[in-house]
Amino acid sequence: MSCTVHKEVKNIFGRVFYRIEYNELTNVVTATWYGTATQQDLKNAVVAGLGLHESTHCAYRLNDNTDFSSPWADSVAWITKEWLPRAYAAGIRYLAHVARPGSFGELAGETILQGKIGSQIEVALFTDKAKALGWLLDKQQEQKSILKVRS
Repeated sequence: MSCTVHKEVKNIFGRVFYRIEYNELTNVVTATWYGTATQQDLKNAVVAGLGLHESTHCAYRLNDNTDFSSPWADSVAWITKEWLPRAYAAGIRYLAHVARPGSFGELAGETILQGKIGSQIEVALFTDKAKALGWLLDKQQEQKSILKVRS
């Protein structure tokens, strides 16, 4: 895996709970969440992740909540208000959200899909990271085909 840029954010307990990286080979930004975090920790991570998107202008984001156990559906309103405008301006157009069935991450993904974020960015929910990455790569191919037809 060729990772050109990555950041990590620690929670109030000093443990890494968020890692975001841009893979230039796949042209995908992957945000991986681990363990637990407070609402403020979540906000800090989301803002840190935006910086990577703003520098890469990558349209494809994989949000992996498989190993994250904190509830964050309550943060969706803040994310919609604060993150969404910057994320859209940074070029994010496709979001693959991965979570375990029945988890807080799945609930947050459903909230994102049905809300304003899902109306501005194409969101898909997955329980398997490989399938989520495959969806993002398929979206890249679709965009290449559209651009080819237009030229």
